[in-house]
Amino acid sequence: MKKVIYFVSEDWVFLNHRIELAKKIQKKGYRVILVTNITHYKNLIEKEKIKVIPIKIERGSLNIRKSIRTIYKLSKIYKKVNPDIVHNFGLRQIVHGNISAQIAGVKKTFNSIIGLGSTFISGNFFLKFFITNLLRFVLFFKSSQVLVQNKDDYIFFKKKILIRKKNLHFNTTSGINLKKYTASKEPKGKIIFLFASRILKDKGIMELIKASKELNKITKNFELFIAGNVDSQNPSSVSYEEIQSWEALDYLKYMGHVNNINDLYKKIHVAILPSYREGLPKGLLEAAACRKPIIATDVTGCRDVVIDGKNGILVNPKNSDELFLAMKKMVQNKKIRLAMGKEGRNFVKKNFLLENTVKNLIHLYKNC
Repeated sequence: MKKVIYFVSEDWVFLNHRIELAKKIQKKGYRVILVTNITHYKNLIEKEKIKVIPIKIERGSLNIRKSIRTIYKLSKIYKKVNPDIVHNFGLRQIVHGNISAQIAGVKKTFNSIIGLGSTFISGNFFLKFFITNLLRFVLFFKSSQVLVQNKDDYIFFKKKILIRKKNLHFNTTSGINLKKYTASKEPKGKIIFLFASRILKDKGIMELIKASKELNKITKNFELFIAGNVDSQNPSSVSYEEIQSWEALDYLKYMGHVNNINDLYKKIHVAILPSYREGLPKGLLEAAACRKPIIATDVTGCRDVVIDGKNGILVNPKNSDELFLAMKKMVQNKKIRLAMGKEGRNFVKKNFLLENTVKNLIHLYKNC
């Protein structure tokens, strides 16, 4: 049985975004081993017969001393496990994991770009220049395969990072199992918007709060649910004090982390994510699978999930006025909500089924 190491930043990230994929990969005859930072979910993951190897990952800048320490730890793990494939998820994991795999003599590495993060949202030219050239170096190895989730990133890695065409692949690794997401009827009562994501400014949360305040001036027929963790180590994080001030708004409910998001989708009417940039927002795919219309920004990642006027409404990023108008339209038009919701589930069925994602990934594992 061939062994695949999945290198993911946090155990809860793996549990939320990759475990369904890993379970399917195991059924295809691969043994999946997870290398990750452990919080509370090791036992839950190992119940799925996935071995978990803890590694302490220090977040923050790509500090040279910290990076060398991480690469040393990883290379020791890779040599001991001797995997056939190492699959890295995320920029930091790609940098550390790919170098470690080369040191350990791993024959194949797959590197999933799940978003370019705050680095490419910011206007810091020198930081972008550094990361761009670092990625060129790290991904130059012939055994390194690059997997992107959206069209914009495909073009970026082809033209800017100069990845060879045979080493660059369009594979989302974020497919949806439609059997797990039910298409329920729209609930009665006030129109409920759901923002389900980490509570970061880069996710457009500040514009959403501002737009909701404007909407509240003209109608009381809505509520706003916010579900997600505060990521205090992220430079774009929102403070707990700020969130507490939002809770004073009578139409807003902060829910924190939600374990069963499918049950929550049954209670809401519209999913909303005014992000500045995404890889491929799984939360929006899940909402569409549950036949919920979407409001999102016309940015990388989001526009791969939302077709404006079909399964949702796209607005310009950092524009609370457009966001307000889109929310107003959703509140006032049940017919539009239902039509967009129906179209969304069909869109997921056509383009983002987990079975197809697994089939394509297995093909890459075998043939690259």
